[in-house]
Amino acid sequence: MRIGNVCLLSAFLLACGAACAQSTPRTSTDDALQRGTESLHAGRFADAEQWLQQAVASTPGNPVAQVELGAAELRLGKANEAVEHLRKAIAIEPNITGANLFLGIAHAQMHQVDEAVAALRRETELSPKDPQPWMWQGIVELQDGHPEKATEPLDRAAELAPNDLDILEYRGKAHTEVAFASYARMAVIDPSSWHVHRVQGQMYSQQSQHKEAIAEFVEAIKLMPNNSDLYEELGAEYRKSSQLELAQQAYAKELELSPNNPIAMYNMAKIDIETNRTAEGLELLHKVVANYSNVPATFFYLGLGEFDAGHTQEALAALEKAKAMNPEPELRPRVEYELSRVYRKLGRIEDSNKAVHEYTRLKAQNAKLNPQVLSAISSGFGSADVPASAPEKKD
Repeated sequence: MRIGNVCLLSAFLLACGAACAQSTPRTSTDDALQRGTESLHAGRFADAEQWLQQAVASTPGNPVAQVELGAAELRLGKANEAVEHLRKAIAIEPNITGANLFLGIAHAQMHQVDEAVAALRRETELSPKDPQPWMWQGIVELQDGHPEKATEPLDRAAELAPNDLDILEYRGKAHTEVAFASYARMAVIDPSSWHVHRVQGQMYSQQSQHKEAIAEFVEAIKLMPNNSDLYEELGAEYRKSSQLELAQQAYAKELELSPNNPIAMYNMAKIDIETNRTAEGLELLHKVVANYSNVPATFFYLGLGEFDAGHTQEALAALEKAKAMNPEPELRPRVEYELSRVYRKLGRIEDSNKAVHEYTRLKAQNAKLNPQVLSAISSGFGSADVPASAPEKKD
């Protein structure tokens, strides 16, 4: 095991120097400590080490000086020396924050996994709301080949810092490795089970190999014919491959097995609206909206259907509600496109032009995203199935 992300470690050490220094008040007259701290924060690690060595020599009982010297030595690749000073800091002040964090990273660099994890766990006890020790605990477990042990601390780190890209990257990697390990184990236990066919179908789907995905879901259904979820996934694959009648049949079977299932009704209604069976689609959508009023995609298709039925004001209300609910990225441009048509029908030309402008902007923005990423960040009933481009319809 090794800590491979040098840039991440460097940025972390720079960021944590100040936090460690704040755990104990700095003596204003201690020029060496002040200069060492400033050098550490500025990335001048050799200078920092020299100044901090002076500070430790003059005030060996100062735990902050010991921690910051350990941090500087860690950045210079002197893990053994860093461990020595970090342990001294902990011996002086057992509850000092930051010391166990650096100590865990130092042990990790020396391939001492048990010691690294123990130190990082201690830091999470001292600073339970700091995402960094949770993240590093996950990194250590992940790079030691134990992704199943990495998921819990990385999940905790993500709860504390939901927008931290480093945390999200490592968390995704850990969960992905655990998932693939589970799939591999399933194939060993029973390679012909419906579970294995379903997983293989899902993996083909993620790779946009819809023909292969359909075949796997069909095999899964042969083995488990009363599982409504399998029909939902099969219907989605038929839809993605433009086999709308087969998709409708799969969703109808799902609804038969799971009466009043809002997802099945929504998926059937989408196809009804898009194949000019407007009355049937609207009937289903109104049932969905009656029980699930927080899904923007439902209101989008409701607006689409109402407009096709000639109910312009109802269409406007549904589409404006969909927009106000901040729909997923794939759906946003389509909402604007349909709003532009409704506004034009109502003679609101300026509003229509604004909607067209926003539609164009959102389309360009989505084009910069990887299709799988775009799909992954979308949510709602079947949102990944919403076409990326808005089909032309006659008013």
